[in-house]
Amino acid sequence: KRRAVMHGNSLLDGLEEIRLGLLTGSIPMDRLMRLAQALRGRNASSGDAELEDLIDQIELRAEVELAKLQRRGG
Repeated sequence: KRRAVMHGNSLLDGLEEIRLGLLTGSIPMDRLMRLAQALRGRNASSGDAELEDLIDQIELRAEVELAKLQRRGG
């Protein structure tokens, strides 16, 4: 459980940095890549359908933003 909480906190920190980046128009690509990788690599389900749906939406948004940045050249 402790590991899941630490992982969750790390994801929330990444989301906050991305939120700030969206507001300022400067998303840190390396942070976005780490967040997307962390979301892709999760292997345990929380058992909460709403939480899983939210995580899936966050993962999709991270992948979309990453693709947009890569298309623009970083």
